[in-house]
Amino acid sequence: MKYQRAAASPFQIHNNDVTVITASSPNKEFIPQYVDASSARGESALRMKQVSARARSAHRESWLQQVDAAQRTYGLAAAAQLALQALADGVEHPALLNLAASARYHEGRIEDALKLLLRARTMAPKDPHILNSLGLCLRALGRAEEALEAHDAAVRADPAMATAHFNRGVVLEDLNDVNSARFAYKRVAELDPNNDEALASIAWLDAESGDSESAREHAERALALSPGNVLARMALVSAEIAGRDLNGAATRLSELISGPRLAPVNQSIVLGLLGDFKDAEDDPGEAFAAYTASNNVLKALNVGRYEGRGQETAMTRVKSLASWFETADPEPWSHAPPARPRAADPKAHIFLVGFPRSGTTLLENVLAAHPEVASLEEKDSLAAADSTYLSSSEGLERLAQIGSGEAMHQREVYWSAVRKSGVEPRGRVFIDKMPLASVQLPIVAKLFPNARVLFARRDPRDVVLSCFRRRFGLNPSMYELLTLEGAAAYYDAVMRLAETYRNVFSLPQHIVRYECMVDDFEGTARAACNFVGLEWDQAMTDFAAKARSRGISTPSAAQIVRGLNREGQGAWRRYRDQIAPVLPLLEPWVRRFGYEP
Repeated sequence: MKYQRAAASPFQIHNNDVTVITASSPNKEFIPQYVDASSARGESALRMKQVSARARSAHRESWLQQVDAAQRTYGLAAAAQLALQALADGVEHPALLNLAASARYHEGRIEDALKLLLRARTMAPKDPHILNSLGLCLRALGRAEEALEAHDAAVRADPAMATAHFNRGVVLEDLNDVNSARFAYKRVAELDPNNDEALASIAWLDAESGDSESAREHAERALALSPGNVLARMALVSAEIAGRDLNGAATRLSELISGPRLAPVNQSIVLGLLGDFKDAEDDPGEAFAAYTASNNVLKALNVGRYEGRGQETAMTRVKSLASWFETADPEPWSHAPPARPRAADPKAHIFLVGFPRSGTTLLENVLAAHPEVASLEEKDSLAAADSTYLSSSEGLERLAQIGSGEAMHQREVYWSAVRKSGVEPRGRVFIDKMPLASVQLPIVAKLFPNARVLFARRDPRDVVLSCFRRRFGLNPSMYELLTLEGAAAYYDAVMRLAETYRNVFSLPQHIVRYECMVDDFEGTARAACNFVGLEWDQAMTDFAAKARSRGISTPSAAQIVRGLNREGQGAWRRYRDQIAPVLPLLEPWVRRFGYEP
């Protein structure tokens, strides 16, 4: 789950951004004095233009001096309001546009701020402060990839600009590029050793990835600078729980819970940490209550976003797809437009699917340790095709009858998205790991008929409990997991849909049981290798070491870097009383998948 900072990252505008134009400064508005001297009319026009240019310059200089004085004396907000007045008076300057954009940004008028910044960039295309501000606006509008491009340009323009590196790290976190985000925060700490937010961010990423020692070190450094830093305190609690320092965790949790009111997302995280703490104390009743409270905060915060009027929920979509395919004519789905071989193609194309917390991260990291594998972790490269085809009956009919030209275009969109995520599949066994791509298999069947599907499976009771307990970044599907009943119902619906698909498509599928991977690692991994076309490689046994260097962006990170362990196996038994209401719904899948009733 993405934590919430105390305040949105401000526009980083410094006093020297408002450059006062003095009489000795070069002024590009002056017209050179080398026109035809024989033309009296030309000389007169020139003098008028020079007077006009001087007047405009003086007018602009006056505004810039006022804004500069306001910023020095009263701060950014006052200067931003004055910059708006200057623009209304017809004065344009990159710094004024940037300041005015900051005013609109903090008013919540992000689109208006963006328009101002785009004007500023045309005037000063390499100004790092304008580029940094542009990145902030684009991120606020949900345009993370464009925001990253803006921050990248800012740090190229000024490699020592710590704020641009910091905001770049925030966007990289949004994009689940954990390693790059950590590197960006580390660069901030090098440029500005007193930046407690950068140190706290490193601490949190380390805690989430299972590096408790580094998390402690960076959190303590952040707290030495700013004792109230909430993110650093949360990171330290997480590290203490992982390190079994329950006394230290108890003290800090108590301080966080009883201290100043937390932002809602951070309140949810702290309650989740309280659940982890109670779980470590072997108190499943109190742990479950804390997890419930944590999820209730998030649900209340996001109910309008995911259950608002006219909003299609993830559950509604899955049920709609199941209903459509249960009565669909299977004939159009028995064939697909052939894909012409290309030099850029992977050696083999594998979709690793299932359900969250079913062992997909473990299996992906085992296979990714193989030297012939290129792997993509949970980036929805099928998103464009999904919105085109799976959101309506008309789209599904169109997909069923898709022609070669359209299929070729959609494949290009997919491979472009894969490469934009930083993965080069050419000549490799390419594994696209996205658990809930199990819902998108109609697209795979039509666009990639030669692909193979690895389906991760785990005891449904452990899956549902784990989904309810863990902290995910929210999207429509993860929203369904915020209640135990919702998680169980969504699991049931997705499994029903997957079974329906198996009756319609002829995609080769291989099921990998999480419990078998833990109990018989080499045998299970070898079988998966055979299915995807890989020779067994001993490097796969050391998958945990490679996972630490790769960085993992899912809640499984801390477990994966510790290597194989049975800590999550049969965990549902400790919570039997708490999950009793959903056991009847899961029981058919428990039996069908061969688990002990």
